[in-house]
Amino acid sequence: MAQLKKKDKLFYARILPQVGVYEVCEIIVRTVTDTWFAGIDKRDKRAYLFSYSDIGKTVFYERETALRNVIDAEEKAPKISFETETYKES
Repeated sequence: MAQLKKKDKLFYARILPQVGVYEVCEIIVRTVTDTWFAGIDKRDKRAYLFSYSDIGKTVFYERETALRNVIDAEEKAPKISFETETYKES
């Protein structure tokens, strides 16, 4: 594992199957400590806090690896329908 430093670019495989979110976020590292690091999403400026143990599981150095994990998780996930039924009285 390479030593992280501020302004490094990482890729977060954001997988939330309960709400149907499967995406890759480009993260710019902004804080580095001995046990954790924080990054900010390049697109929407949302901050994320990670442990070093997340590297290789949900945070990756290459976008392709993160994308592969997201695609695999999405294919294996149960399908969620966001449709709602409306009740009509006769």
